[in-house]
Amino acid sequence: MNPAEGVRPSAGLVVAVLAGMASWLLLQVARSLGANYPVISWIGVVPLVAVTLLVLGMCWQIRRYARGKGTARPTPQRGRGTLVGAQAAALGGAALVGWYTANALVHLPHADVPSERLQLGWGLLHAALALALSVSGYVGQAWCRVPPGEDDDDGDGAAERGLAYG
Repeated sequence: MNPAEGVRPSAGLVVAVLAGMASWLLLQVARSLGANYPVISWIGVVPLVAVTLLVLGMCWQIRRYARGKGTARPTPQRGRGTLVGAQAAALGGAALVGWYTANALVHLPHADVPSERLQLGWGLLHAALALALSVSGYVGQAWCRVPPGEDDDDGDGAAERGLAYG
């Protein structure tokens, strides 16, 4: 990761693929040892949607100030924390995409059974919401960019490097 560019989408893709492969393997090993697959239900939708909206809301406030439309100046710590939260959402959402996709894939061979089809549907819905979380992280990271040509307060050139931290 280059600090001027932030987290790249290719890193998220790698995280999603590796998490999916590791999750699928873990689920297969657990099943071969006699354990049941984890149950995916509606309750997992709530935190995925809440964190997605939280990331977008916090980054929007930083974006408004960086564009000169906000009245309250956020502290540098809040700006950095918001950026780090957006980057964590990007990579964490990618890892969850892999986990939920693997969960959906293990139910695919038995999709003719109604309970398996339900778990397949929940897994795909959760994977789509995790993808939305990851995308919100990348969007939020872009919103936290310092516009070109602005001078930063401490003179270390962070504004020239692009993101709101050094």
